[in-house]
Amino acid sequence: MNLSITVRQLEHIVILELSGRLSVLEANLCQLADQLIERGHRHFIINLANVSYLDNSGLGQLCWIYTAARKDGGEVLLIKPTRRIKWLLNITKLDTVFECFEREGDAIASMTGVKAAVSA
Repeated sequence: MNLSITVRQLEHIVILELSGRLSVLEANLCQLADQLIERGHRHFIINLANVSYLDNSGLGQLCWIYTAARKDGGEVLLIKPTRRIKWLLNITKLDTVFECFEREGDAIASMTGVKAAVSA
């Protein structure tokens, strides 16, 4: 299954919901993020709940977005990583780079510094 990306915006936060394979054959995530960053967006929440496959290129894409956003004072948070993705983040030590959340509301609260009234 090819990667599909749904984009939502909540105030200054862009939420990217990924579904499918995040791999070397799917470079559209970086292209989309680059366009969003060029338009001034710097704060991203990436939902990984429906990512069925992630390879080193996919990890590289997540790192690229993180670096590009952070360079200009932004932030990238991950939500709902699967067990396998958590494992990959752990063995690559990227779990020390990316902050992960199980609920969207908690990630939004962390990013905005406000207690979430309702968690997604």
